[in-house]
Amino acid sequence: MILLSMVLALAIERVLSHLEGWREHALFERYVRWLHGVAGAGIWNSPLMLVVLLAPALLLTGLLQWLLAEAVYGVLGFVFSTLVLLLSLGPRDLGEEIRALLAARENGDAEGAERIRLDLLETPGRLTLTPQGQDRRSVVAAICIQAHERSFAVLMWFFVLGPVGALGYRLISGLPRVLADLGDAPKVLEPATRLHGVMAWVPARITQMLYALAGSTDDALAERQRATQSLAPNWVSETWRQLAAVGVGALNVEEDGNAPAAPRSLDAALESVLALRGRSLLVLLALLALPTIGGWLA
Repeated sequence: MILLSMVLALAIERVLSHLEGWREHALFERYVRWLHGVAGAGIWNSPLMLVVLLAPALLLTGLLQWLLAEAVYGVLGFVFSTLVLLLSLGPRDLGEEIRALLAARENGDAEGAERIRLDLLETPGRLTLTPQGQDRRSVVAAICIQAHERSFAVLMWFFVLGPVGALGYRLISGLPRVLADLGDAPKVLEPATRLHGVMAWVPARITQMLYALAGSTDDALAERQRATQSLAPNWVSETWRQLAAVGVGALNVEEDGNAPAAPRSLDAALESVLALRGRSLLVLLALLALPTIGGWLA
């Protein structure tokens, strides 16, 4: 049932990909801003504030998951799980955003293309921003991280913990950005960033494996080895740097100095990384289906 929920949620997401803003989770952001306005500075800047921010939504989801698990022969539980997963993917369809960028470039809409490009570059820690002259590599690396954040990690946590896992990762991954926008909550921003790093540590490394299997394995592993030879600012940064490096390496296009880079044109790069994402998703679903197939054979 878990795998069926995943497939159904992904299918519905694809059908509804042209609709904008329906998964933005503005309610959670308004809740955070409301607490910021009413809570005292001492409480707000405590790491314990993370519990206050996350517990209500996760406890309610867990309670409903438990109550509906066996209702109507499990049908209600299946519908609830699929709906929560669908709402946890995103907040926007990455494929649709990439296609919008391609369309904007084709139509000569420089302003629209730049807006979408900057949105794609808004990754955790903005680690994929690179100096001018490496723009294609930067965008491809950012999309590799965005695919993990919007889809792969959410699906993995859903497989492990069900709706609570999917929603939990979605909220935790977006919380540092909301707190950073508030501007005056540094003591809670740091633990929120670390919590996101903890939740992403294993899924990000599984996603590296998916990229390597779905693309050029040798180049992906070589680029990962090259990335680990230099020190990152911290272990959280290292997670995103490795993920970006492996994704770019998996595309198997080299630049001067034999360092993997994005394809020669940005449009070709976008098409290539979109195809890599699709293949990686199929590999993930196949791997997650193995326990089910094993159960049938047993």
